[in-house]
Amino acid sequence: MFTNIQKSRKIKQKITIIIILLICFCSIFSVFQTSQAYSINYTQTVKSGIDAFPESYKTYLRAIQEQHPKWTFDAYYTGISWNDLVTYETDHGHNRVINTADPLWKCSCGNVASGYACASAGIIKYYMDPRNFLDSDKKMFQFLESSYNNNYKVEVVQSIIKNSFMKGNVTFKKDGKDVTMSYAQIIMDAASKSQMSPYAIAIKILQEVGTNGSNSVTGTYTFTYTDGKQYSGYYNFFNYGAYDTGSAVTNGLCYAKDRGWDTPYKAIIEGAEKYGADYNAKGQNTIYFTKWDVVGTKILKPGQTQTVIASSTSSNQLFRHQYMTNIQDPNSQSSRLYNTYSDNDILEEALNFVIPVYNDMPDSNKLPSSLDNLEGDLYYTTGTDIMVRSEPKTSGARVDCITAKDTIVTVLERQTAYNNGLYWDKVKLANGKTGYMASKYLAPCGNSNTNNNTNSNKAKIVNNKVKAISNINVKSLVNELKITNYEVVRNGTKKADTDLVGTGDILKDKSNNKEYVISVLGDMNGDGKMTPADSTVALRSYVGLNQTGDDVKLAGDVNGDGKITPADSTIILRAYVGLTQVNI
Repeated sequence: MFTNIQKSRKIKQKITIIIILLICFCSIFSVFQTSQAYSINYTQTVKSGIDAFPESYKTYLRAIQEQHPKWTFDAYYTGISWNDLVTYETDHGHNRVINTADPLWKCSCGNVASGYACASAGIIKYYMDPRNFLDSDKKMFQFLESSYNNNYKVEVVQSIIKNSFMKGNVTFKKDGKDVTMSYAQIIMDAASKSQMSPYAIAIKILQEVGTNGSNSVTGTYTFTYTDGKQYSGYYNFFNYGAYDTGSAVTNGLCYAKDRGWDTPYKAIIEGAEKYGADYNAKGQNTIYFTKWDVVGTKILKPGQTQTVIASSTSSNQLFRHQYMTNIQDPNSQSSRLYNTYSDNDILEEALNFVIPVYNDMPDSNKLPSSLDNLEGDLYYTTGTDIMVRSEPKTSGARVDCITAKDTIVTVLERQTAYNNGLYWDKVKLANGKTGYMASKYLAPCGNSNTNNNTNSNKAKIVNNKVKAISNINVKSLVNELKITNYEVVRNGTKKADTDLVGTGDILKDKSNNKEYVISVLGDMNGDGKMTPADSTVALRSYVGLNQTGDDVKLAGDVNGDGKITPADSTIILRAYVGLTQVNI
């Protein structure tokens, strides 16, 4: 008997060892596969119009087009599966976030250079998902097509750079003679030669070297070249070759010297030509595409198709030809580009946006945060360079500065004070610091920790009608309303206590023989949930394509302004993906 037990144990041990070896082998094989040569074909095509997009895009785009009727949208079907995209973008190398960002934005490798850390998979997914930036016309501009046309104006370029180091003229040598030109005209010349938008070029320069310029564009900065000698008199307006390793400025100016960029004119013209040839002409003709290399090597027009070979041994491989490492850069440039169009009254021109679509996309990719909602509600910042003060007023000492948009904070106390014309929230940051921020710079994430034990949070009776939140079942509803003898029916059929309550259901209070029509906020199709389908119904109702009863109208008015508008449609979508919440 003892011998049999020993044999049994030995067999179990062998089986365990084999399983462990198999797991290790699979892991090693998986790593081997991803690190060795690969070659994958993707068929890409462009389709024109909102109806060409997947459903998860359409409601956003329809709401945007309601505001801007002349805008058009092209769906760029990349043919790339979402999992492939995530795999090749999360290599802990060419995607970075500012080092002061939320810990969950940074990957565990701990690699930090020049103030930037390797980006985590979670934050990369968020910024790669185009749908996260379709709820705002300002965010949309990262998808604006940047090809050249004759409608661009030098006056607009001058307006873009009027508060920068490029606001005036510059004198330089050209063909042995002194030439004086405005920076605006140089940028217009660069646009014509590179076949790119001059507005995009101006904004790209300001994005790269800052409003006040950097040592890369003064022409006076002394740097040590690869021959060991020191040089000055070179310019690099686009930060080409300004790699993070070592001195970025020196690296960029060595690159400029190699190309003879010894005047601002040469540096801007040839830098733009290179940018246009390297990116725009190769199909990367939006800000988004210059960051995320998911297109082939030429511009596709609607109806055209191409097959792209993603190969680790080819110079034309996807996922690597990316201009910037900062994953927030496209969103930042988008805001600046939008403001340019808005400030110069050209926002309502016929603009075209090219937006990528991936295969097998998840329902959503939410903004990651190391904070939870145990201490308070989670909010995200709607701007950059937001000061956190020691007191709820602008004169309060600076506790911290949030430089990244969409940073998540915990709101410990909402609107604790009103000073300097602003309401102030008490907040806690991911680094543990607490302080005060102006309420107008914060928006709810949709994961409220509000006490839901009061009638006003889950359901209430208003004008003989019941208003309720989504995803509430029959039992929770009647408990909230303190009704003990009840029945909830839909089309004459009684619902069970565990069934979700939907818009159009009837609540019967048998204790007093009263009946109430139920409206579930955000639920316009009666299934009790808020989904993109409800957002579409809201938009169709707004334009008169859907006839809706009073119960559905009440459900669709999620912002409480007494009517259904594209704003309600957008709120429903944002609530669906967790970026906001809808309360009674």
